[in-house]
Amino acid sequence: MGLDNSNSTSIFAFASFFNFFMKKSTAPGFLALFIPSLLFLMSCSSPSDTGDKKTKIICTTGMVADLVEQVTGDVATVNHVIPSGLDPHTYKPTPQNISEIMSADIVIYSGIGLEAKLEEILENYGKKDGKFVFSLGEGLPDSSLIYVEDGHSVDPHFWFDIDLWSKATSHVENELSSHMPAFQLEFTDRASKYRSSLSDLKDWAQTELNQIPNGQRVLVTVHDAFSYFGASFDVQVRGLLGISPELDAGVQDVSSLVDFLVQNKIAAVFVEESLPTRTMEAVVAGCQNYGHNVSLGEKLYADNVGAAGTPQDNYLGMFKHNVKTIVNALK
Repeated sequence: MGLDNSNSTSIFAFASFFNFFMKKSTAPGFLALFIPSLLFLMSCSSPSDTGDKKTKIICTTGMVADLVEQVTGDVATVNHVIPSGLDPHTYKPTPQNISEIMSADIVIYSGIGLEAKLEEILENYGKKDGKFVFSLGEGLPDSSLIYVEDGHSVDPHFWFDIDLWSKATSHVENELSSHMPAFQLEFTDRASKYRSSLSDLKDWAQTELNQIPNGQRVLVTVHDAFSYFGASFDVQVRGLLGISPELDAGVQDVSSLVDFLVQNKIAAVFVEESLPTRTMEAVVAGCQNYGHNVSLGEKLYADNVGAAGTPQDNYLGMFKHNVKTIVNALK
């Protein structure tokens, strides 16, 4: 499914206009004024005869796309719009991203606040007739989610609880089966096999993490993305920043973390693939000033999988990389 030439041109032009204002405007009412116009253009899109009969699914992140592909196999074309190495919390959609989303048969995103700059657009797009949009977060029980200190915001990094990622797999299976009933049996079979792989992954991760001495089972990262991981594997977690890394760490944040590391004799801290390293480098330097040497561990993947063609370009590979990196630094 695609756009005819006239609609594609007009939508791409309007998407360019949107991208300009996303850079210039932070006013709360901006999206409320912009989205109805965007939705009108979305409703004008029409299929083009490309000869490709496969359903086109657009996802936000590579991690979401990987899960969806595990369920669909080759019966659909699955792509994602947020490149690996970029932070989904702060990513602003490009005109090309919006064009891809508008041309999709199905759009799937992680949700519960991860894709902060995209979610309102996606939710409203899903209200249009014939548009099928859903998030992984919609399929998770509220009682399983972690709420941050304000009591209202939800930590969106649920994929670090493998059981929740398995539930998300079931949600994708059910949603796609309802929309593509001819492939229900195939979706069910593939989802079942993937959930079995996830169960094996959890057992392996627990065995690996058991190598870390109790006093060193502390995971210190740039932003607070690993709370679900900590709860699942009995690892204490501390993030220099909050659940979204939009704000830089202040002097007090760095000083507080330095004190914690020195007092508890923690051996290593970790940076993340999509975030700058300078704040954690300041923490390491601060510890050295107190005579405590802290190593800077290999980069972890927090909000997305790795680049295509790497061992970390899928959920299983990303998770294994993180576990091996943590264990090697702390054991």
